Amino acid sequence: MKKYISYILMGVAVICTGCEQFFSTDSPSSMDAAVFASPEQTEQTIAGIYAVLAEQNAYRSRLAGPWVMPGTDCEMFTTNAPDYAIYTMTHVGNVDITSPSKHPWSYLSVAIERSNVVIDGIEHFGDTTNVTMRYLYGEALTLRAWLNYETLKLWGDIPYMFTPMDGSDESIFPHKVDRNLVFDKIRVDLKHAAQLMPNAAECPSVCSSITAPTVQRMNREFALALLARVDLVYAGKAIRPDRIEQGSGYKTKVFNVGPEKRVELLNETMWACEEVIKADGYSKLLPEFADVFKAISGSVVEYNKTETLWEIPFADGVRGQFMNRCGAYANSSAKGHLKHFSSSAKSNAKIVVPPAYLFSFEQGDKRKWVTVSPGEWNFDDKSKIEGTSGKVLYQKPEKIVKMYLGKFRHEWMAFDMTSDDDGVNVPEIRFADVLLMYAEAAIGSVCEVTPTRTDNLGAQSLFDKVRARAGLTSKPLTMENLMQERAWEFAGEFIRKYDLMRWGVFSERLFDAQDDIENFTHLNAETGEIDFSGTPYDGKLSTSIYVKYAEDNTVSQDGSTAYRIDRIYGLQLGENDVPEGYVSSDDTGGWVKIDAYKTEGVPAANIGVNGNRVFGVGMTKDELEARQYWPIFDVITSANHNLYNDYGY
Repeated sequence: MKKYISYILMGVAVICTGCEQFFSTDSPSSMDAAVFASPEQTEQTIAGIYAVLAEQNAYRSRLAGPWVMPGTDCEMFTTNAPDYAIYTMTHVGNVDITSPSKHPWSYLSVAIERSNVVIDGIEHFGDTTNVTMRYLYGEALTLRAWLNYETLKLWGDIPYMFTPMDGSDESIFPHKVDRNLVFDKIRVDLKHAAQLMPNAAECPSVCSSITAPTVQRMNREFALALLARVDLVYAGKAIRPDRIEQGSGYKTKVFNVGPEKRVELLNETMWACEEVIKADGYSKLLPEFADVFKAISGSVVEYNKTETLWEIPFADGVRGQFMNRCGAYANSSAKGHLKHFSSSAKSNAKIVVPPAYLFSFEQGDKRKWVTVSPGEWNFDDKSKIEGTSGKVLYQKPEKIVKMYLGKFRHEWMAFDMTSDDDGVNVPEIRFADVLLMYAEAAIGSVCEVTPTRTDNLGAQSLFDKVRARAGLTSKPLTMENLMQERAWEFAGEFIRKYDLMRWGVFSERLFDAQDDIENFTHLNAETGEIDFSGTPYDGKLSTSIYVKYAEDNTVSQDGSTAYRIDRIYGLQLGENDVPEGYVSSDDTGGWVKIDAYKTEGVPAANIGVNGNRVFGVGMTKDELEARQYWPIFDVITSANHNLYNDYGY
């Protein structure tokens, strides 16, 4: 077997050493032919690609958590935000993601190299007339395309990583290339993969290890949807170096490609999305928004019972910290009481929503209190709940700047969480995204050109399907409306930052979000209450919120009665008084009054070293614009002298 195959199976430690001896290549051997002529053994090598994703500084935690979901206009870190959450990271890097040989760059590089080896082996020794081998070939191509796109979206211009290491200096110490070369190769690979792989429903018939259509393995629909996502990014705007050369300057908000290419990319986006829709039908859009996340949280992986096209797979309770870090918060007092939240479980929820996002939802939008958790689970003495005494399991309303994401919840899990690891899969692309990508491409996105492909599916009707599922009526399909719709639909799913980047509105939207947070920092000197005077909320909101509880015997471990928040008043624009039925503090009509705007006399938005911020204190728009991509950390550049930073890092 070639020595570079032996190298990648050794793990990630060597990748940062720069030792050329590890990358010398022998001539092809009979073992190469034996491995890649066998579908069973080829599949085992592909399993080695998936295995890398479960590492700590890969998708177990770092690449599928708050590190890659910093501040946007619909997501932000909790108080005391670290550098990676507010765009103040430097090339020295945060210690959490720059450990020698155990940082995200190295794990992504290892996974890409493993996919290169598999693809090269299949192309040289595999029988691609065999239906199983064709599927595995397409799976490896899609994995490599996705991994390269993941690397590109984090760092911008990256090396061209599409062939196995061969011992040459360039393969060991690769240079960065123009990202357009990477985009074009990804597109070629994904279109080829879509020809090789069957639709998800047919995967069990071509690969014996797949016993039922599943979202945990690659399929044709995901390859096509990823192609659409890549095309829209490629056709959009970006910050780019003046030239691929150390010391060059950079331009902001320029199109990646010219007008003709943009038209081609929009046409291809529409075609790819149309192919997915034809394959799955509209039943792939689950009837209820909450059911999408109950399925993910509950480890439902059968393709026709979910809305996702592919999820990064984790074994139940073994690896993966997505729920732990990006889900709804449960107080430690709820351990041993809340369903699936054992006495040794962890809830390190990090992501909350900015107030402006909370108040942006249209009246009646079903997504609001699925996307946002109305309160944290507690087990303590809550005598204010009518008819209760002693300790009970209940949801305690959060402060306005600590409204956690609620799409992923302990009580929706299918098994007990017993540590930091929850095993909940990470959703990559949902069917709703396919509908909205088609709609966006059909109206030209921000590309300043119009697609020439016929709108066969009716872009407006697809846009309306997503809104109808949320309980909303039709609305004109414009870019501004689509941008807002994507915020309501996808908050907390690792999409928004990259949407804002490709639309060229990144710094503007973040500055608007931060300005809005400041509207919640002012207290009336006489009353001590929040003062909305002079803000967009003046006369539109009450100075308190009110909640009502409902009994629920499905969320406690022993089936005893718990109390979940059933109704909220004061967190929708126009709710500026008291709810119907509330008379006074003595006659509440079952409502509980909460001060959601301050903590111990201090405005909630001021709590913490960094307060509640979507970007660093004192940053200008130009400085923020330049920090869209991660720096290439010193631990990487010290191992590869051909890599360097752009954007003033």
